[in-house]
Amino acid sequence: MPSIINFFLPALIAFAATYGIGKILLKPAFARYFIEEPGGNKLHRNPVPASGGIALFIGILFTALLFEGSLLFQNYFYILLAFVLLFLLGFIDDLKPLGWMVKLGAQLILIIGVVLLADLRIESVLLDYSFFKIPYTSSVFLSVSLLIFFVNAFNFIDGIDGLATTVALLFILGLMYFRIPFSPIFLMCTGAGLFAFRRLNKSPAKIFMGDSGSLSIGFLCATLFILFCEGDVHVLSTNLYSDQLRLPIASTLFWYPIFDTLRILIIRLSSGKSLFKRDKKHSYSLLLRVGYTHNQIIIVVVVLTICQLAICLLVAPRVGLIYYFMLQVVIWLGLHRMLLYIVQNHKKISNNS
Repeated sequence: MPSIINFFLPALIAFAATYGIGKILLKPAFARYFIEEPGGNKLHRNPVPASGGIALFIGILFTALLFEGSLLFQNYFYILLAFVLLFLLGFIDDLKPLGWMVKLGAQLILIIGVVLLADLRIESVLLDYSFFKIPYTSSVFLSVSLLIFFVNAFNFIDGIDGLATTVALLFILGLMYFRIPFSPIFLMCTGAGLFAFRRLNKSPAKIFMGDSGSLSIGFLCATLFILFCEGDVHVLSTNLYSDQLRLPIASTLFWYPIFDTLRILIIRLSSGKSLFKRDKKHSYSLLLRVGYTHNQIIIVVVVLTICQLAICLLVAPRVGLIYYFMLQVVIWLGLHRMLLYIVQNHKKISNNS
């Protein structure tokens, strides 16, 4: 009975709260303030409210605070504060677009604050047979850069129904399995909230996450990435062969936002275009163009995530981290070439027909 109260009851309440609030936000009286119209670089065809972040925020945070408020404030006050402020930033942007410069500047201020105040940093590098501590200034710069990159990488993949929600859910569940040193109640509420929102966000989506959801959930994923990598090396998880696997496991679970964002940034830089201008060259956009459905794209991402995680667990302990990451780069280049081949083949078929 205590395990049910401590874990499953908060999850059930977070699920019900997120789903129920999401249904309320679909009503015209609320939805009209957040309607995201189709057209331009948007991939949806019908007006959809982008207010799902509100349901996620309330369902996750308020339920976790209900069951573990004092401990959360005591251990993660500045992280929770940044989570709230990034939600508010996204909420304001959903109501009235702020522009990328204002939004990025606000993110930078908030993330620098949480890195310094919460000491949320990548502090060391643990390789195969070596360990070295990163100097404080370099550690702060690296951590701020990673958090900014991961938050926006997650925001970038929030382009088709259910994709960002599924990626975040896989990431949270994976870290829970490998026992991340973070509040299990909060993680259970997050997983349940994402699962509930997935019910409303699956294709055809009734509601979008919006920037309020993508910025706050993206920040949470980025924070957990760092906390998992910096977990106490003296406490070995029974589900980990070695603590050296923390970084490759975290990067594998979050591979799709990293891969797609790096790919887009390189393409935009090489073509001389703005890094922040929306386009339809994301991998999911290209797959949609050649006939894949939203659900099929999500299945592809999930299968590739599971396959890469299996490769990580089987290969990394045998070849070492440096060779594993070299292999990872080769895999990502192969996926990029395969994507180009699918698009080009589709064009040839279309031209011939």
